Amino acid sequence: MTLSDSRNKARALVRIKRLASSGLPLEPFVRSIFELINDAVPSSPNRAIHVGGKDADAYICTPEVGKIIPLHHHYFVSSPSELSGAKYRMNLDTIVHLLPTKTIWLQEDFFTPNLYRAEGFNEAYRPLGWHHMIGTIYHDVGEYLGYFGMWRSADQKPYSREEIEFLSASAPHIAHGLRAAQLLARDSSSDADSFAPVTGWGSGVILTDPAGKPIAMDVTARLIFQQLGVFDGLQCDAFASRPLQAARDYITRCIFRDADGSLTAAAPVYRIYHHWTGIVLKLRGVRMIASDGREYTTVLIERGETAEARRRRVCARWGLSRREAQILSFIGAGKTGPEIAILLGISHDTVRKHTTSILDKLCVETRTAAAVLMRDANDA
Repeated sequence: MTLSDSRNKARALVRIKRLASSGLPLEPFVRSIFELINDAVPSSPNRAIHVGGKDADAYICTPEVGKIIPLHHHYFVSSPSELSGAKYRMNLDTIVHLLPTKTIWLQEDFFTPNLYRAEGFNEAYRPLGWHHMIGTIYHDVGEYLGYFGMWRSADQKPYSREEIEFLSASAPHIAHGLRAAQLLARDSSSDADSFAPVTGWGSGVILTDPAGKPIAMDVTARLIFQQLGVFDGLQCDAFASRPLQAARDYITRCIFRDADGSLTAAAPVYRIYHHWTGIVLKLRGVRMIASDGREYTTVLIERGETAEARRRRVCARWGLSRREAQILSFIGAGKTGPEIAILLGISHDTVRKHTTSILDKLCVETRTAAAVLMRDANDA
C-alpha cells in the first residue's frame, strides 16, 4: 500500500498546515516536523532545527546530533573557513541577518568546495553519516524564525527539484508554527502532570550533595540539561568545559525547585518537571549514605512529553481523529481489538472500523506494522 511521490508530498503538506495551527509547544512541534518532512523528503535520521535567533542559539535535535553541538560551535561558529569548510561563521549575526534573505540554501551556498577535506566536517559531521545537504530557512517578512539543515548520506541521491519545491512550499507554514510555539508557555491543563516517555533519549543520572549541588552527571543527563539550558540563556560550552559551575547551578534550579519557585534541598522522590519548550522530565531521587557517612542523592532523569502533546503529535502526524489516535496508542501498546473495545467503552465492530481507517491513513496493511510506526514515533 504505497502512495505516488506527488500524492505523498501533497498529503505531507496538508498535515504540516494542520500541525502549524495545532498549538503544540516547541519541542513536540519540531519533532513532528522532522517526521512529516521526512515523509516527503527522506534524509538522515540525525536531525536538528535551529530555533534560537537573537536571544539564544539553540537547537531541537535528535540525541546523536545533541552530542556534537559543542563541536559544531567550535568549528562552525568560532573557527575560520579553512578549518570548518563553511563560507560563513554560523554566529547569531549570520543567522539573524543573512539567512532570511532567501528560503532555500543549497550546499554550495553554505560550504566551500573543500568541505570534505575540512577538519570541521570530518570531526563533527562525517561521524553522523552526513554527506550532502540542503538548508531551509523559516522566516516571515525577513524575521528569522528557524533553520533546518537536512543532510543525506553518500549513497543517497541529491535533492531533486520536486523536493526543493516541497521544502519551499512548506516553509511559510512551518514558520507560522514556530512563531506560535515559541510564544507559548508550557501547558497548564489538567493533563500537565502526565508523562509519556521518549525512550530514544535514554535515562540520565546525576549525583548531588545534600544541598542539591550536582557532584557528577553522566553523558545522557548532561545532554538533556544542555539542551534545556541553552534555551534558557546558558552558553553551550557551559556543559562542555571546566569548571561547570553555571551548568551545575542551572541543574540545581531545575531539580530542586518547589512549585512556588523556591529552592529546597529535599530529594525529588518523584517529580515531573515541565520546561517551556514542551520537554518534560521525570525525576526520581534516592538518598544514599556512603561508607564514610556522607549523604548523597542519586537523581534518575527520564525525558518525555505530556500524554496530551503526544496525542496531538500523533493526530497531526497521520491526520487521525482523537478516537483514532487513542486506538492507535493502544495498538502500539499491544492491546487486542476486544481489549481496546472494553477500555474505551465501545463495540468491537466500532474498533474494527476505526482500525481500518487508521491502517489506510498510515499506509500500512497490518496492525503489527501500525504498532511499529507508533513505537517509532514515540521513540523519536
